[in-house]
Amino acid sequence: MNRQIRRVEEKKERKAERDKAKAKAERQKRKRERKEQRKRAAPEAKPAQEDSGGDAKAPKAQAGPRKSNPGRFSGALTAATVFFIALQAVAPTDGTVPSQIVSASFYLLFGYFSVLWMMRRGSARAIQVAVIAAALMGVVTFLSQWLQPALQPAPIMLALILPLAVAGAYLGRLVWNRAP
Repeated sequence: MNRQIRRVEEKKERKAERDKAKAKAERQKRKRERKEQRKRAAPEAKPAQEDSGGDAKAPKAQAGPRKSNPGRFSGALTAATVFFIALQAVAPTDGTVPSQIVSASFYLLFGYFSVLWMMRRGSARAIQVAVIAAALMGVVTFLSQWLQPALQPAPIMLALILPLAVAGAYLGRLVWNRAP
């Protein structure tokens, strides 16, 4: 009788092991299928980006995941930079050349962080959007200085807005492309 019980138990154990192996094989098969599907989807997404009129120097698609994480905090830093640009646009300054250069340097930071932030999200025209946004903020800064009698227009700062924003944008793209 004990022998029969042992055989039945062994039979149940073998069946459980077969079921477990079958479930593991199913999971591995589904994992391979998802991986292959992602590989097939990656080449399809690349031509769509090229057809969208992106510039010729756009970053190439990474073969695998990035080793580094450029632009990790760029969204928050872009928001902080915009906040400081807004503050310096309405706060009176002493109007000296160094203070105007410091005020204009916020646009360099804006260009840098905003391009990193947009490239992290896969934007095809990150540089153009960052430069246009900086130009619009420059116009608002000029109007703010012009319409408030307590503020003196800062011509050096206003003249440096676009060159520094463009330099920051290209620096952000350089960092993005060079990151491993």
